[in-house]
Amino acid sequence: MRHVIIGAGPAGVAAAETLRKADHDAEITLLGGETEPPYARMAIPYLLKGDIGEAGTHIRKDPGHYARLRIGLLHARAQAVDTNTRLVFLGDGRSLPYDRLLVATGSRPSRERIPGIDLPGVRTCWTLEDARAILAAARPGTRVVQMGAGFVGCIIMEGLLARGVDLTVLVRSGYMVRRMMNPTASGLIRRWCEGKGVRILTRTQPKGLKANGGALEVDLGDGRLLPADIYLSAVGVDPNLDFLAGSGLDIAQGILVDATLQSSVRGVYAAGDVAESTDCLTGKRQLNAIQPNAVEQGRIAALNMAGRPA
Repeated sequence: MRHVIIGAGPAGVAAAETLRKADHDAEITLLGGETEPPYARMAIPYLLKGDIGEAGTHIRKDPGHYARLRIGLLHARAQAVDTNTRLVFLGDGRSLPYDRLLVATGSRPSRERIPGIDLPGVRTCWTLEDARAILAAARPGTRVVQMGAGFVGCIIMEGLLARGVDLTVLVRSGYMVRRMMNPTASGLIRRWCEGKGVRILTRTQPKGLKANGGALEVDLGDGRLLPADIYLSAVGVDPNLDFLAGSGLDIAQGILVDATLQSSVRGVYAAGDVAESTDCLTGKRQLNAIQPNAVEQGRIAALNMAGRPA
C-alpha cells in the first residue's frame, strides 16, 4: 500500500508514525513544502523569545527518526492532485502515485488587502524563514507595528517584547483575542501588554503602507501616520488548499470530511487545519485549527487509511 501525506506539520508527522505502527510493510511518503525538518509553527514564538533554538521547534529531535521508521521525507511542494489517476504532481515536475492520500497542508497567513502590503519591511510570522528575518531585524528600539491581536498575534507579541522592540498593536475590533476571550479576560491581557510598554490601538485598521526612506509609514486613515521599521501582519490564517483546484474534492471553508476523516473522494483523507468536520457537540461543520486537534486527526485518519479501527 502506497500512502502519501501532503504536509509535514504535526498532523502529517502523527499520521506517518501511526501508519508505520499499523502497517509494517506500507510505503509511506511525507511531503513537506519547506526545506526544513518537520517543525511546529506554535514553537516559533518561543524561538523569538530566545527560550529555544531552531532545533527546539523540530517535531522530532532525532535527525534519523524518519529514516529509521522507513518514512520517506521529501522536501517538495504539491502543485496539483489528480484523483482519477491517483497522482500528486510536484512543483519540480515529478509526480507521486498513491493508494491512499492524506491532505494535511495546514494554514497560511491571511493576506491584508491594503496598498503597500508587498513593501520591504512587511512581515508575517508563520515559518522558520519568517522567524529568521524577524530575529535579524528586531533589536532594542526597533519600531514594530503589529496588525492583529488574536491568539497567534498575542503569543508572537511576547517574543517581540523579549527582543526589546518598540511595539504598537492595532486591533480591528474593540478588544484583544476576541474569538477566545470575553471582554473582561481581554482587558486583563491588554493591561498586561500596556504594563510592558505596548501601545494598543483598538477599533483601528490601517488604510495603507508607504515607504519612507528605509522605513515604513502606516496610514491609519484618520490623519495619523505611524512610523515603523517592521510591519507585522497577524490577521489570521486560511487553509492551504489552492493546489486542490480541479481535484474533485468537495471543499467549503476546508475539505469536507466524514467521521473517518475521508473526503468526498474515496481514498483521500484530510486532517488538521484543512479538514472541515462535524462538531460532535453542535452538529455543525467547522474548522478546528489548533495543534492538539491536528495531531489527533492525523492519528485517526492514518488508522482509517490503514483499515484499522480508530
